[in-house]
Amino acid sequence: MIYPLAAIFDRLPISGFELDIKRNDELSGQGSGALLGVELAPPLWTATITLGDARNNELKQAAALIRALGGLRDAFMVCDPTSLFPQADFKGAALGASTIHVRTVGADRSVAQLSGFPAGYVMTVGDKLQITDGALLSYHEVRATVAANGAGAMNLPVFPMLPFSLTTNAVVTLIRPAFAAIVSPGGHKPGTASSALTRGAQIEIIQKRKPS
Repeated sequence: MIYPLAAIFDRLPISGFELDIKRNDELSGQGSGALLGVELAPPLWTATITLGDARNNELKQAAALIRALGGLRDAFMVCDPTSLFPQADFKGAALGASTIHVRTVGADRSVAQLSGFPAGYVMTVGDKLQITDGALLSYHEVRATVAANGAGAMNLPVFPMLPFSLTTNAVVTLIRPAFAAIVSPGGHKPGTASSALTRGAQIEIIQKRKPS
């Protein structure tokens, strides 16, 4: 089960959000002192969500929502509060009703070949995007600032690399892009309650990827 943003994330009284990645790399050393590395699996997005001090009832409800997830069984959608829309398009006004898709899937999985943008539309380094392809959800960060051509096409460098199973016409979300996440083992701190307020609530999450 993956809960949409409105079900859990939007109901959390968030005061802080720290987004990062967890790499799945293996390093080994040689007698010469050189290091050899291999990526065992794609990196995963992680975040520490800090909840603001709030009335006991509000934090009690937030804790109940997190506990009901059932550990690693259920996931919920999470978005970066600092990346709710592209930096060059405040609240997505220029994007309007445009629908962005994967135009084609090339051999270079570090570049998303997209279509459907307004001519000249700009994606800025650090912007986020969500790609939905059937049951596959992937979340990416823009690595370079690029503008769409006159036909609305754009070749956009992204991190991490695109999934191997990605197909043409997958839907790209730029407004409130999100990823599916689970609560890390031991990563939920419901906070300490006083007579009126609960303080110190925090949730540590890690991306849940479907097989690609």
